[in-house]
Amino acid sequence: MARSKDESKRSAILQSSKKLFAQKGFFNTSIADITGATGLPTGSIYTYFTNKEEIVRVIVDEGWSDLRDRLESSLRSVQNSQARLRVLIDDFLPELLKDFELINILLSEAIDYTKIEEKVEQLTEMILAILKEISPEKKTFRQLNRRAMRTGLIVYFLGVMNAVKISREASLGISVDDITSFLRQSIENAMDVQL
Repeated sequence: MARSKDESKRSAILQSSKKLFAQKGFFNTSIADITGATGLPTGSIYTYFTNKEEIVRVIVDEGWSDLRDRLESSLRSVQNSQARLRVLIDDFLPELLKDFELINILLSEAIDYTKIEEKVEQLTEMILAILKEISPEKKTFRQLNRRAMRTGLIVYFLGVMNAVKISREASLGISVDDITSFLRQSIENAMDVQL
């Protein structure tokens, strides 16, 4: 007889695993560690997930999907392209950057399971659409091709996430607010816009 699934147990597995993967690393976390953190027997873990690779994929996919869905909803509710860029910088980015565990997982050795390239591509498409609306007439923007823009966005996105990770692990004296403020100034200068 198949076991019935309890959403609270599934959630506990995901929350505990997320914390463990972020703290210990993906490869250094075992199913035994997860059972110890949740207090659930090993069989319960396997009732919800095939293996820890599936657990990390679900953590990243569900976390990213939730953020992306809320971002897309917020972007649809704003008519002005500069206001959409503000939503991205003021709402989405700080929310992502405050989820330190997700950042650690995205930047960890579990990268093979996180499909970060898909997340970067989704973010690239959203940002490119906004930038095209803001400055179709700007010479500097017209000269950049999609590949160059995507490269720049990847450098910023991964660089910002790494800056947050390193600043939390070392005493650099910068915060998520400092990082987003810098990013805002960089975008304002590059796009010649006031956000």
